[in-house]
Amino acid sequence: MIKTELNYGDVYLVPKKTVVDSRKECDTSVQFGPRRFDMPIYPSNMKSVVSADTCEFFARQGWFYTMHRFNVDAVEFTRDMQAKGLFASISVGVNEDTLEQLAALKQAGLTPEYMTLDIANAWCVKAERMIKHIKQHFPDTFLIGGNIATAEAARDLQSWGCDAIKAGIAGGRVCITKNKTGFHRPMISTVQDCVAAVSVPVIADGGIVEHGDMAKAMACGASMIMAGSLFAGYDESAGDIVEINGKHYKEYFGSASQFNKGAYVNVEGKKILVEYKGSIGKLLCELKEDLQSSISYAGGKELQALRSAEMIQVRR
Repeated sequence: MIKTELNYGDVYLVPKKTVVDSRKECDTSVQFGPRRFDMPIYPSNMKSVVSADTCEFFARQGWFYTMHRFNVDAVEFTRDMQAKGLFASISVGVNEDTLEQLAALKQAGLTPEYMTLDIANAWCVKAERMIKHIKQHFPDTFLIGGNIATAEAARDLQSWGCDAIKAGIAGGRVCITKNKTGFHRPMISTVQDCVAAVSVPVIADGGIVEHGDMAKAMACGASMIMAGSLFAGYDESAGDIVEINGKHYKEYFGSASQFNKGAYVNVEGKKILVEYKGSIGKLLCELKEDLQSSISYAGGKELQALRSAEMIQVRR
């Protein structure tokens, strides 16, 4: 039997009675781990999306961030962010170089407030070993594990020690895993399954095309949302500006692409050019305004109202 599953574009939310005089009264802030953030969405921890400067910018705006793990000195980054009175949020892998980085952090007496175990399929024995190692040596770090796509995987990551779980496989714009391997799950079904299976926060990672997809992810129970292409192409985004025929672009490529790996080996990502969009400030303001509107349509004043929004399937 073949199951039918849903993506963000397959559903909409049904409006309820608005209880605020103005949508500006709606609170988009979210408690995530030890801190509260102004919005429940943040940029993907990809080399073509975030840099150290990007991370500092988002932290100063009161938004969450996660630095990518590619050729990053975790000690230097953590020390620098914390010296500026900001929080440190780093990414780690599952191989020997990660153990070396963690040992260096320990030796330097540094504890990042947030750590993301970031691999293509975190439902694996290497991830289990690394999660348990991190929780043993950095018990005060809020550990995010990902990515996974099923309820069983989510339950395992929680039992291994993750404080939050990142759900979504092959949903990104520059991810070609589904094309190369045949494996993928639509995001609505993925998030709903994972949220129902665990008691820790679930991050919906991938597939955000329209601003309204934020509300749909939260209606599925997601506590946070990660997006890549949404945040690419801005001054504050990673990457250099490229000029082609008088038009300006920024490169955007997947973490499993040859452009990130430096070699054509196990490639499951591609590179595209994203139109250069100027300063990111306008986007951040618009995202907040749109989410405030979503909360008002959900009949509430806070993000929690979206959890009870009725979802309907539409035929495309």
